[in-house]
Amino acid sequence: MPRKYNYTGTYERTGNTLKGEHRLLIAQRPPDKVTPNKPATYLLEVQEDGKRQYLSSLYPTSTDGLFRMEKGGTWYLVNLGEAHAYVTTQTAP
Repeated sequence: MPRKYNYTGTYERTGNTLKGEHRLLIAQRPPDKVTPNKPATYLLEVQEDGKRQYLSSLYPTSTDGLFRMEKGGTWYLVNLGEAHAYVTTQTAP
């Protein structure tokens, strides 16, 4: 049975760290690794043992600070603010 993911919620943001129900890290790809399918910014999830696991690319939208991501067939909107990040579900683009 496929694993269900749920990343919706409010996250406290400190620099590139997002803390909420999950602990996420905002990371940047090197410029030579950026393609139309692999944008510059992506998310890593910090596991309970401290290991980092790739979560999703953050696809930019026409609104500053607003990104789309996909995990397990679910699309999310990620609104990155100075002190908080808000993640909601979105219908597939």
